[in-house]
Amino acid sequence: MQRQTKNKLPLRCLHFFVILALIGVLWANPAHGATDNIAKRLSNLESRWGHLQLGGDFSLLADYKQRTVEEYRTPDLKNYLNLYLDAQIDRNFYFYLMLSYYDNYGYLNHLYLSEAAVRYRSPQLLVDLGKFYFTLDPLGLIADHSAAPLQGFAVQSGNTDLYFGGFYSRLFLNPNSIEEELLEITSDDQFGLRVALPKPGYMLGMTLVTTPSGDLSETAVGVDFITNVAGGSLQSEAAWYKPGKDSFQSYKHDGAYGGLVTWNKKIAATTYTLNAWYFEKGFAPISSVLNDSFLEKGEIYANNSYGIGGGFQHQLANDWEATVKAGVLLSPDQTFSGPQVTFSGRLRKAFSLATNLEFGFDSGFEADVNKVDLYRYNRLFLGFNTIF
Repeated sequence: MQRQTKNKLPLRCLHFFVILALIGVLWANPAHGATDNIAKRLSNLESRWGHLQLGGDFSLLADYKQRTVEEYRTPDLKNYLNLYLDAQIDRNFYFYLMLSYYDNYGYLNHLYLSEAAVRYRSPQLLVDLGKFYFTLDPLGLIADHSAAPLQGFAVQSGNTDLYFGGFYSRLFLNPNSIEEELLEITSDDQFGLRVALPKPGYMLGMTLVTTPSGDLSETAVGVDFITNVAGGSLQSEAAWYKPGKDSFQSYKHDGAYGGLVTWNKKIAATTYTLNAWYFEKGFAPISSVLNDSFLEKGEIYANNSYGIGGGFQHQLANDWEATVKAGVLLSPDQTFSGPQVTFSGRLRKAFSLATNLEFGFDSGFEADVNKVDLYRYNRLFLGFNTIF
């Protein structure tokens, strides 16, 4: 027994030192590699500092709402934070990123990437690839991704005589369970195409949007016209929309029309605006300004309605600014039978070019999920905004 113990001790000691040596090697190499990697990254960053641009914007908002679908007995307290980075990779390639944070105090907060995309630019071609905000048609009735980012790519090209643009966006990825060991993956993919004639006194364009299949399936076609009238800028768009056979929309139809006309003119310190709209029952494109115009943008039009309105934006003394919009809205299919007044007002105090305090009141209409039923929406708010 004693001989066996003495024989095993040297072997155990040898094994112990070998293991220590191996651990030392494995420990040293990654640390050395990590140090080299960090140094390399810092060196690359230092060499490109002249190509980076950092910035952001921050808003604090308190608002009190009166809605048919919710009963608010306390105001909402929220903040919005956007951090963005732009980097020029080389003469033709750019990278841009926006990190967003939303906090509804006492209820919900989340951090997410709003934009992360690469742009290629040449004299005749502009290509964006990734996740980014993008609007193809000027007024955004059928191809607006300014609230829900496009996830795919957009291509634009043209000259003084012809403009061509298009995009592809993944809207929804749906894994359906077929059997225990099989998943069927489907997706709702949106395609957009636009052709326009930019002339010296006007621009005439046509936009086509289609999502061939899925819950978000649809087809929409729009024609737009931009020109100068009475010393002001006139923008107009008329569109036709039809939901797909598998669309989630509860109101099925064979097509609905929509149209929007806006005119604005600046005289001295005041900008005047006139607008008219007509949105037939069932006109509800997936990517449209109609989907987010009612709650915080203060627009006076709504789905399933027609009407006229106007407004002004006036620069006051001591860096104060007032914006007022008002209109008359009609919708024969609603519970209200007569014309309804819609209103939006803003009063802003600018402390600098980057910082302002804003007061506002909105009273208009918002559409239900079916984009048919309308409800009165009142909102009083106070906001602080700054950019950096």
